[in-house]
This record gives sequence, C-alpha cells and structure tokens, in this order.
Amino acid sequence: MLTRPTPREIESVVHRKIRAVLEERSGESRPIRGVDKLNATLGLSSLDLAVVVAELEIELGADPFAKLVPITSVRSVDDLVEAYRKALVLGAKSAEQDEGLDAAMRRAQRRRARTVRK
Repeated sequence: MLTRPTPREIESVVHRKIRAVLEERSGESRPIRGVDKLNATLGLSSLDLAVVVAELEIELGADPFAKLVPITSVRSVDDLVEAYRKALVLGAKSAEQDEGLDAAMRRAQRRRARTVRK
C-alpha cells in the first residue's frame, strides 16, 4: 500500500480478509462485527488466522506481531483491527524518526569532513 490507510480502511481490509477466509472454508458469506471472537464466534482455527495475518501483512505492509502486539492477545475482530492500526501508526512514527536520525548523521558526517579538511 503506497499511502498510509485510514483507521476505517484498516477495519475494512481486516473484515474483508476474514470474510474471504470464512467464505473459502464454508462457502457462505456472513456479516462480521468487531465484537466477534475470532475462534469462539467465527470459528477461525489458528491456521485460518495465520492465513488472514499473512494476507494482511501483504496488503497493509505491516506486521504488528513482530514487536508490538503479542498474537495471543488478539481474540476479537476489533483486537486484530487495533493491532494493525498500532503497527501502521507506530510504524509511520518510527519511519519519521529514522529519517530524522539519518539527517542528523549526514550533518555530523559533513561537520567531520569539514574538520578533517582544516
């Protein structure tokens, strides 16, 4: 994804990916609500969840479970949406910080180069 998705777009993508896995497994389309439990209500297995997470990582370009959120804390659809919101917001902040750090390093290198030439 080239631009950072809005919270509403993140929710839509998560719901769409869950719905696709459920349709593939059962052949039925059903509405998904944020309060639905991934396993207890929707019947997703750990393998189903792994497929959803892999597809979300590809589409959204983020993996909240690498450092930010323990996968075991994700029980509902809303939990999954929130994990990706955190990853995308904090990931953007981290990228901005990295750019600031890179700029500071370039300034320091230029200062060192000027000092060496003197």
